[in-house]
Amino acid sequence: MNERPKDAGQSAPGQMAPVYLVLERNSLIAEDIAGSLRAAGPCDVVHVPSSVEIANSLANHPRIEAAFLEMTYAQVVEAGLDKPLLSNGAQIVLTVGEDDEANVRSLGWNMLIRPFTDDMIRHAIRPAKPRGG
Repeated sequence: MNERPKDAGQSAPGQMAPVYLVLERNSLIAEDIAGSLRAAGPCDVVHVPSSVEIANSLANHPRIEAAFLEMTYAQVVEAGLDKPLLSNGAQIVLTVGEDDEANVRSLGWNMLIRPFTDDMIRHAIRPAKPRGG
């Protein structure tokens, strides 16, 4: 018998569940991030193992709440992912490249420094404020 509540994983009527994008090569880390996001409330988590697959995700989801990217700032910009993610409404959260933290935060992006906890993941998706603003 299925013990799962009828509304588990679903948003309220008339509301769309937030969509989170997770770019992570390590499937265990990706599942940790996804599990933390799901534990915080109903949502859809899209896991992509490489940056090339992000375009399809953006085409299939008109709004991305946050994108957790296993990429440095330079890699995101070089791949041209910053503008399409931001235009889809995504909060960009980098999970590598701690040396870029000040620059990343000045842009309103967030950093998730490894090793991370559930609280750190949930805190990373709160609106970031650029420093000095």
